[in-house]
Amino acid sequence: MANKKTIRFIINPKSGSNRSEDKPKIISEHIDKSKYDYHCVTTEYKGHAAELSTQYVTEGIDVVVACGGDGTVNEVASSLIHTNTVLGIIPGGSGNGFAMHIGMGRNTAKAVQKLNLSTAKVIDSCYVNKQFFLNLAGIGFDALIAYKADNESRRGFQMYFNLVSKEILKFKAQKFKVLFDDQEIEGPFTSIAIANAAMYGYNFTVAPLAELADGLLDLVFIKEASILRTIGSSWRMLNKTIDKSSLVETYKTKEVTILTENPYYFHVDGESYEFSDKLHFKINPLSISVLFPN
Repeated sequence: MANKKTIRFIINPKSGSNRSEDKPKIISEHIDKSKYDYHCVTTEYKGHAAELSTQYVTEGIDVVVACGGDGTVNEVASSLIHTNTVLGIIPGGSGNGFAMHIGMGRNTAKAVQKLNLSTAKVIDSCYVNKQFFLNLAGIGFDALIAYKADNESRRGFQMYFNLVSKEILKFKAQKFKVLFDDQEIEGPFTSIAIANAAMYGYNFTVAPLAELADGLLDLVFIKEASILRTIGSSWRMLNKTIDKSSLVETYKTKEVTILTENPYYFHVDGESYEFSDKLHFKINPLSISVLFPN
């Protein structure tokens, strides 16, 4: 009993399309009770997961598990930077980009079973201005979709597919100036991804070369093109070859600054925001411990 680790599950009941799933019951049925002293708590408002995580760090809890989408993972992880508390993830969102990237899948029961046999690894995290992110950030069409999705009452792949199908027909690439290392790249881009991990979710991989502990951001430019060329290249995300497209250029860097001529949208771990001033992205090397499935 003395060797048991303390683990707390923070459940976002508003995440994802399968909100009726009884996550506390599934966790109780599949968590290894000989290994973990566990407790579940449900968030009540935006920012609550970050508050709870901060409290658990103060209490010396060994593991805090984010049960939700990338936004919930972001909240929990932001409170665990440079602490001894380890981040765990149970996928409960729509896309579950970070959970998919590290191999947790989409099934709650299987994810709990994977947690029982997981290993902690220290990885990088990131900031844009003073805002934390763990998975990836983006500017352009993907940020526009994230912004539009905020106003949708329903979640899930169909909602995103419908939004993309509608918005791509009237989308106009914005002009951005991008500064990194000794380079300056300027022009209209469909999207610019700034990635720590590889995928948006639903197996759509925008940064297939991303590594979580290399101390570098992956910078992915998707150039302006016709609708047909853009759609034709976008499906390369499903087989992790988007970097091979003639519309795509990739770089690795520790810091990048992006400026825009007109106010536009950007997203951080799936959450959308507006910006008109410059955005400064930087890596925070080896700053958080995360449970990876064996």
